[in-house]
Amino acid sequence: MMQLPERVEGLHHITVATGSAQGDVDLLVKTLGQRLVKKTMFYDGARPVYHLYFGNELGEPGTLYTTFPVRQAGYTGKRGAGQISAVSYNAPVGTLSWWQEHLIKRAVTVSEVRERFGQKYLSFEHPDCGVGFEIIEQDTDGQFEPWDSPYVPKEVALRGFHSWTATLNRNEEMDSFMRNAWNLKPQGRDGNYQRYAFGNGGAAKVLDVYIDEDERPGTWALGEGQVHHAAFEVADLDVQAALKFDVEGLGYTDFSDRKHRGYFESIYVRTPGGILFEAAVTIGFTHDEPIETLGSEVKVAPQLEGVKDELLRTMNDPIVI
Repeated sequence: MMQLPERVEGLHHITVATGSAQGDVDLLVKTLGQRLVKKTMFYDGARPVYHLYFGNELGEPGTLYTTFPVRQAGYTGKRGAGQISAVSYNAPVGTLSWWQEHLIKRAVTVSEVRERFGQKYLSFEHPDCGVGFEIIEQDTDGQFEPWDSPYVPKEVALRGFHSWTATLNRNEEMDSFMRNAWNLKPQGRDGNYQRYAFGNGGAAKVLDVYIDEDERPGTWALGEGQVHHAAFEVADLDVQAALKFDVEGLGYTDFSDRKHRGYFESIYVRTPGGILFEAAVTIGFTHDEPIETLGSEVKVAPQLEGVKDELLRTMNDPIVI
């Protein structure tokens, strides 16, 4: 199959169906030292659910962990094959012992230091909903500037994503999609892991695949404790349109129309591995809030402004930072 031009640039954001808004703040802000850069609401469907965005100071692509805290709406699901199973952050070399001690102090159960692809890492789960995380030691050259958090000293702070891990029970069709449609290049194997990278790799340019032939598929709908979709960065709307046109030409036609998400514009495709991929064009977070106060006020789509207070009362999912 002919490989398409290299239109996808790297990891943009990950979106996860979690438990409570406060549980997300407790982990992402108070434990991992991320900034809550935007509070808005889920743009699809009638039930009011937060959409929270966590990242560095500006919420740059490659740092954005976004959540739908769906417990109060009663959405349940199942983790399994065909999903992103771990989100890995970069940490400076020599800081894993600090992170291990810090996580324990914050009542997060964390692994011993492990090694994969020659890199040391820690793994743990979101205490409120069970989603997988890793912290990987990596030289800080070329990485994202961290948020100056009151909870985590800047010298040990996380510097955006290292990679995401997808769990599949087989990889043949997904491998073809990633190589030929999404311009990912195989980088080698380590046990049941296969590594792929955009370009020459680097911060937020790596996707790992873990093969577990016995793992049953996870659910696709919004459900607490599972990653809903993985978003990748493209340069502009013209590139996004060309990507969709050419990928459909390869036979992968399960694409959405373009959707305006307030802070980026997106198209979505269901991949042959089951994972929902998004190609996102960045708009940014400062067009409706100044940088100094990002994340301080709940933002909603213009058509919902008149009922925002009612929606917040109905949702009843308070946040205290």
